Amino acid sequence: MTKERGCKFYGYVKVNLQSHSPRRWKWSVRRDGSDVVVFSSDAPFAHAEDAWSAGQRVLTSLETGAVVDPHRLLVEVD
Repeated sequence: MTKERGCKFYGYVKVNLQSHSPRRWKWSVRRDGSDVVVFSSDAPFAHAEDAWSAGQRVLTSLETGAVVDPHRLLVEVD
């Protein structure tokens, strides 16, 4: 039986408005307890909800121990 590994990363997703006309949103994943940006979106989103959802997917991957490369491809770790 394998032991559960637990959370590997503690952070949060922050969504910022990048432009007002047209409205464009970007997400960033930051470490808990600081404002250090670990990952951020390359392309803007038309809706804040879409940006938040994409950022949550990256955060969940980091929490489970997956490695996220600069091109946003998820790679499994053993």
